[in-house]
Amino acid sequence: MKTMTTSKTAIWIIMLWATIVVDASAQQSTAPYTFEWDVVAVDGIPGMTTARLYAKLVNPTDYLTSVSGWDDMVGWIETTTSFYQDSAGWVTPNNNNPLLFDLLPTLRYDTWVTIGIESAPEGAVGEIPVGVFPPENGFWVEEFEQGGDLVMDIDGAWFVTMGSSNGTAGEDLRVLVGQFTTDGVISGVLNLQVFSEGVASSDFMEDVFAITIPEFDAGNALITDRLDGPSNWVIRLENGGAHHELGGPCHWECLDLVGRRLDVGVSGEGRFVTQTGCLVKVWREGERTPDSRWVPGFQSVAN
Repeated sequence: MKTMTTSKTAIWIIMLWATIVVDASAQQSTAPYTFEWDVVAVDGIPGMTTARLYAKLVNPTDYLTSVSGWDDMVGWIETTTSFYQDSAGWVTPNNNNPLLFDLLPTLRYDTWVTIGIESAPEGAVGEIPVGVFPPENGFWVEEFEQGGDLVMDIDGAWFVTMGSSNGTAGEDLRVLVGQFTTDGVISGVLNLQVFSEGVASSDFMEDVFAITIPEFDAGNALITDRLDGPSNWVIRLENGGAHHELGGPCHWECLDLVGRRLDVGVSGEGRFVTQTGCLVKVWREGERTPDSRWVPGFQSVAN
């Protein structure tokens, strides 16, 4: 049964919206930000494609603090069919643990929204849970969790607060905002609140931009997938395997869901191939602490 994580910081959103004088024209034409799609699985749920939506920001220190919508600036994501919602998941990935995917294999394809995290937050690296407003399990959350469209036309948002690492653009300038599994065509508009260079404007609306989501046809997804990991670690999912590129010497290992080593190797150029559905750890030359990346399961599609 799905559970709801309430956020003590919901009052932060209430206080902000209480002071807004909404300008419905809201910076759409001058928005410096965009959205990008990455495919992470085809037929993970039979007949459906799982894709992730990223906000593309401008500066490495830009900070995405909320994604929102209200009556004068509706935020919405729709599909021409329905979204897959797993019975073990919720509207955010706050409670997701990759170690559960072996017992609950369809959970990895759940549809959810987020800012910067794809599983339970790691406090050691400054991550926090993603908050939802209103905190009650109703309004936009209820319809979305039943497989319907996400529509925030009465004050709604998901958010994180400054001081956490979730919303920072980083070197790849991308912040994950959601995962969506469907066999339809996805479209929408979302309002991003971004603190340029990590500094909030004195006027709330100066940081809010209505951004159109590029149309994504899940029924015609191609095997040209890419996952961006730490420090420009690029993973391409091709022909059932994961092709890794790090741009420099490294050694690596591939682990299953319970931590058993599946494979290990050394690459002088930082290029190697692993299976999918595993945790990959990489030690770059001269570094003692590894970067880690979960590589989701992937099935090839005949052209």
